[in-house]
Amino acid sequence: MSQTIISGLVSFGLMVFLLPFGLKVLKKIQVGQKIREDGPESHLSKEGIPTMGGVLFWPVLLVTTFSLGRINPFLIWTLLVTAGFTLIGGQDDYFKIKQSRSLGLKARQKILFMVLLSGLVGIYIFFFHPGGSILLIPWSGGEIDLGWIIIPFIILVYLASANAVNLIDGLDGLAAGVTGIILIGFAILSLFQQEITGAIIAASGAGLCLGFLWFNCHPAGVFMGDTGSLMLGSLLASLAVFQQMSLFLLILGGLLVIVTLSVIIQVIYFRLTGGKRIFKMSPLHHHFELSGWPESQVVIRFWLVAAIFTLLGIWGGV
Repeated sequence: MSQTIISGLVSFGLMVFLLPFGLKVLKKIQVGQKIREDGPESHLSKEGIPTMGGVLFWPVLLVTTFSLGRINPFLIWTLLVTAGFTLIGGQDDYFKIKQSRSLGLKARQKILFMVLLSGLVGIYIFFFHPGGSILLIPWSGGEIDLGWIIIPFIILVYLASANAVNLIDGLDGLAAGVTGIILIGFAILSLFQQEITGAIIAASGAGLCLGFLWFNCHPAGVFMGDTGSLMLGSLLASLAVFQQMSLFLLILGGLLVIVTLSVIIQVIYFRLTGGKRIFKMSPLHHHFELSGWPESQVVIRFWLVAAIFTLLGIWGGV
């Protein structure tokens, strides 16, 4: 328990201490946020605010977990795959900004790299990780063995989680706050499972999210970019798949599921009806903005919903 709390506090402290220096570098290399023209008008003032602040997430996670955690395959694989997703997001961010997308990763390239990384994790878990093909079932205390299907299932978990966090990263403090809440839930569940490595990784992730939130809350002074959102999404997926808790991620991340579904529903309805929309804008948080909710109100209410889902997820595992 004490190591878990300390890891969260250390991650928080490192982010608060290091990010001001990181901001100076980001401003120097001029990696400012590009705002989509069809978005809410209130977002136009955010043009040029430094992005790629998530570049510090992985180094902070590395220092904290290596200092306080147990060096084992769970930790090593988590650090490797989150580093890979950080690089994917970072390359996309940097070239999208500096080269006007001309050298950025195309969608199919990003997906290919994500599939390769998560596929390696799936193969390792199926062949070498104890109980790797088993999924724990929330509330029942039971389990299900997927056999070799666990490999494509794990790929799906990583793709869904990374893209879900990326989709919810649209308002000041939204992604960092929501992901931090979910990670706190994972830390608690890991402690109940007596998986100290998972608890330390999750607490470290929660701490760095809250440390980033110090600078990212409204009005934001920095954005995490794909660099941060893909890293956080892969972190959630790693905590889920290495602890057989992928089904718990659906509950803990219930808000992420809803936001992702809002995009899918909007796209399908738009195509089927020849241009009509269900939501004023997707992802869902932009719909509420355009409905008249102030940005800070949307964020805080989404935090509350995320906390409710997280409590349900914890309930399902205790």
